[in-house]
Amino acid sequence: MGRLIRMAAWVVILAVLILSAFLFYYRKADLRSSSGINTLEIVDLGGDKQWVSIRGNDPAKPVLLFLHGGPGSANLAKLRLQVPVLEDHFIVVNWDQRGAGKSYHPWIDPRTLTLERFINDGHLLTGVLKERFHVDKIYLMGFSWGTIPGLSLAARYPEDYHGYIGVGQIADLSRGEERSLDWVMRAAEEDGNEIALSELTSIDPGYYGVNWQDQLARERKWLLHYGGVYHTARSYDHEMKMLFSASEYSWINRAFWPMGSTQSLKHLWPQIMSFRFPGTVDRVEIPIMFISGRYDWNAPAELAEEYFQLLDAPAGKTFIWSEQAAHDVFYDEPDCLVQAVAAFSKGHR
Repeated sequence: MGRLIRMAAWVVILAVLILSAFLFYYRKADLRSSSGINTLEIVDLGGDKQWVSIRGNDPAKPVLLFLHGGPGSANLAKLRLQVPVLEDHFIVVNWDQRGAGKSYHPWIDPRTLTLERFINDGHLLTGVLKERFHVDKIYLMGFSWGTIPGLSLAARYPEDYHGYIGVGQIADLSRGEERSLDWVMRAAEEDGNEIALSELTSIDPGYYGVNWQDQLARERKWLLHYGGVYHTARSYDHEMKMLFSASEYSWINRAFWPMGSTQSLKHLWPQIMSFRFPGTVDRVEIPIMFISGRYDWNAPAELAEEYFQLLDAPAGKTFIWSEQAAHDVFYDEPDCLVQAVAAFSKGHR
């Protein structure tokens, strides 16, 4: 009996060691400069352990904090793989937000998945970065969902940021979803696609019903098909390949990724459907730049432009059209994004 207990104990220990290896294995992707910064680490944000990637070829460059889309669409490798030149201009901080990507864990309290908590996490992380790099201010860049906590941070805490960059900026989510659905239905009608129309006509663009997640998935499926998400792709295959090849993630991280994404969307989407920046944030004290794809119907660019025109930004504001992009400018037209962001940072330091 004693021998069996010892054998069982060794099996448990071995299993824990193997699991730990899968959980924490990280093979660093090389930088182009031997003097650069390249770390993957945990930070405590409001009592929750969250992961950040910090990369840059020149440690003297300004810090850029990136807020990913979703909610829940974490990808620590997105900027490294799609716009690596940013690492020549900044110390790029890619953050897997609370409950998503590498920051997912099954025991997270869903009551902490609130917009206000994410804004607070972002501000805490800003403080960590300012102290870490001995700077008074950093740059802030949000993408898609990340533009909601991103612009909120810029408006609340202007003393912490050189400037704010919104890529695929959300202005009014409810109006945006209505316009997105209208556009994809018109595209299906022009295409004579009866299958798409049968799936789209039953959708409530408010996404308030019990089947809202299924309805949202159907709308996004056809939006992707007709080029409203990517202008140069009609599937998410490249995103999945990027996630599964990214050295930042273990196989356990990849296995849990859908759970984090689903949980984040489930709890955050109903909160942000009623969120609108007009009337909430009408003035921002720091320089801002919006970058929108000409073909973006995921977060309709026309609404971002309307809001931009109304927004009071005494320190300066810039709107950039990415002419060959839809929602994901990082994928569709990375050179446009890099040039715009680099020029913005040089003009506002």
